[in-house]
Amino acid sequence: MEKGKSVVAELAASFSGVQVTPRRKPASTPPAASFYSPMKKARPRKLVSLCIGVLGQHLEDIINDISEFTAFFPPHIKLAIMSVARRRRLLNDDVLVSLVDSSWKILDISGSEVTDVGLATVAHTCSNLWAVDISRCEKISAAAVSEIICHCPSLEILRCGI
Repeated sequence: MEKGKSVVAELAASFSGVQVTPRRKPASTPPAASFYSPMKKARPRKLVSLCIGVLGQHLEDIINDISEFTAFFPPHIKLAIMSVARRRRLLNDDVLVSLVDSSWKILDISGSEVTDVGLATVAHTCSNLWAVDISRCEKISAAAVSEIICHCPSLEILRCGI
């Protein structure tokens, strides 16, 4: 746990002054031919992608303290962290509630340990959801599905089942 606390403190300090804004794509211009590199080189990964990769590698260590530093993250970063937690089977109510953002329009919590309480919290926070995937979520009942339907008038896609 001490290792996790130090990682959280280090991450919080490194992200304290970071402001992430999406890059605009430049007007399409044909790539310039290079004398030194006749073959097209692969582009390096973006810094945001690298940071999410590092968070994903240490997610087990910091998952209990994730709410301490994700409050300052933009919505798309929170959604990416939630996806990593879901794929690594770490997504539960506490993690979901600490990451939820009112601007989310799509929610995929399939195969997670999220319960009715977590899904109801998301329903009350994210009223603009239009697609939700709760397939293979064994701890979600019809009551939570009803909450999503009642509180998300824009909902068009609801994927559920085993």
